[in-house]
Amino acid sequence: MKINYIIALLFLAFISIVVIANINDTNRIGCTELNGNGCVCHGLERDTSVIAWVEGPDTLQIGQTGYYRMYMFGGPAEGGGYNVAGRYGKMELVDSFSYRHPLQLNELTQAFSLPFPTTQDTIFWNFGYTASDTSGEWDTIYSCGLSLVWDSIPDPLDRWNYGPKFPVKILENVTSSSNNNTELDGYHLYQNYPNPFNPATTIRFTIPPDERREMQDVSLKVYDVLGNEVATLVNEKKSGGNYEANFSAIGGSAFGGNVSSLPSGIYFYKLQTGNFIETKKMLLLK
Repeated sequence: MKINYIIALLFLAFISIVVIANINDTNRIGCTELNGNGCVCHGLERDTSVIAWVEGPDTLQIGQTGYYRMYMFGGPAEGGGYNVAGRYGKMELVDSFSYRHPLQLNELTQAFSLPFPTTQDTIFWNFGYTASDTSGEWDTIYSCGLSLVWDSIPDPLDRWNYGPKFPVKILENVTSSSNNNTELDGYHLYQNYPNPFNPATTIRFTIPPDERREMQDVSLKVYDVLGNEVATLVNEKKSGGNYEANFSAIGGSAFGGNVSSLPSGIYFYKLQTGNFIETKKMLLLK
């Protein structure tokens, strides 16, 4: 019985050491252009052969959470790590592949290194960002990617690079005190999410209320790079409000109706209503 107690105490001591070590491990925090100077424990110089970038919604309302991905390829590409940080908004964990350090709450990093399937592949991490009322009209998401020689030794053989700063436009939430309906001050077509996607993605858009409270003709269509129409997602009259439409590259009535299976590549989606026309780009990766 005494031996069992000793084993239990040793086990608890081991767990405590591991937890404390993880909490105090700050080497992987402070690596973006916002909070630090890159992954300097792996080398002082950034390497432009490592390509990192963030994709996700470019416009959010105050208090709204957008879901993003940070992509990376290049460098040794045996394993990879990442850091993302927001200047004002709150970074949100969405899975167990990442963690938020208690000493730097607005930055996320990998919980463990991810493997590259091959040195020619791209890997990514999912994260969320919640817009804050302290950011003003714009906020910025910063990123840094670390491409590893997977030998568990942080040295200059590992390579890192910053990703481009990702600007996010912050819109105020304006609600009517009488009927609690959102008052929309303009048209807006949002970036699809996820992007890149496979096989489905969601496209959000905003239609302002008509002064005469009339329904408006709304068209949302998808085109390939040659300008050929591949899907009609919306073609009807709508009142002012926030809407979303689903699009899938494998077809079906729930995702655009007239879509057949599509190859990987760049596609465009266009919103048209009245005199307003806006087009955005999205990427299908199979």
